[in-house]
Amino acid sequence: MQINAVCFCPTCNQKAIFSHVFSKRHILQPICPESHLYLFDRRDMIFLSSADMLSYRRKGITKAFGFQGFCQKHDSTVFSEIEPKVGRVDWSNIRNQYLLSYRSLCREIYANKVVSDVLNHLIQYSVSNNPNYHFNLCLSLSELRNSLTNLLCYKQFLEKGVFENNFEYIKFNYYELPFQIDLCISSPFRVEDGRGLCFKYDFQELNIVNIFPYYGKTIIIIGYSDNFKNTWMNSILPNIKTPFPHLLSKLLTDILYRTELSAMSEKMFKRINPELLNGFYITYREQITNYDLNFDQIASLLYEPLKEVMPTDWQNLI
Repeated sequence: MQINAVCFCPTCNQKAIFSHVFSKRHILQPICPESHLYLFDRRDMIFLSSADMLSYRRKGITKAFGFQGFCQKHDSTVFSEIEPKVGRVDWSNIRNQYLLSYRSLCREIYANKVVSDVLNHLIQYSVSNNPNYHFNLCLSLSELRNSLTNLLCYKQFLEKGVFENNFEYIKFNYYELPFQIDLCISSPFRVEDGRGLCFKYDFQELNIVNIFPYYGKTIIIIGYSDNFKNTWMNSILPNIKTPFPHLLSKLLTDILYRTELSAMSEKMFKRINPELLNGFYITYREQITNYDLNFDQIASLLYEPLKEVMPTDWQNLI
């Protein structure tokens, strides 16, 4: 799994270092007094039938949202605007939104390639005689290749903004909630309307979602292409500014089902009802390949921690 990655920046072929999507200093460390958080993590990518393959586990922040993405030079220069040594980032600025989303998308491409390498290795060297085993591996590999094609297209769109200051290809919805939710999500994911693969080019939408706490507030940035109807995104937007924790829980939980990259503070994790969390794991495993607009979910998963941090009159604070 330790691939020899090179820098994601165009025309650069230097060796990539270990990069992070979110700033450890400004975003992760403030919610981790002991430098640990709960990361939604793959326990084992090889034995895919493991009952607890995907779950939240206590990890050090150095493990969170990391990947081999950019060379030493580009990691420090390209993203300096969202990694200030002094002051804070204006996340309403579209250039900063592009920079963060570029990191997020490149991390997803890296993860895609790592899993593809693992699956190729299993297909080539497996001693199993079970035809379903090989069929499922090849099916997963085909799905990853389709996904990678889509991701690489969006990478080019984001690079127009990052390197040319051309921001016409990807739009963003930006929200700043006046209370802090110690939840970090950074992931591009696709949404389908249920009509099947033959319609994927017309009815498959990609959203780049970044949610994170920032100095007492919660930042929500959702990227999209306006070439699509963006049905799913437009359906959730009215609930982002809801004063009701059960509605915000439903929205955030819907997003959690669609991504494998999320983390939360220890305090927030321990406020989640264990029975709801177990139900979330079960439903996640059942729905892991479901990209439809709607599916059954444990909508109240985050109700208790949200109820604790959301003031009843928070809308008056905007």
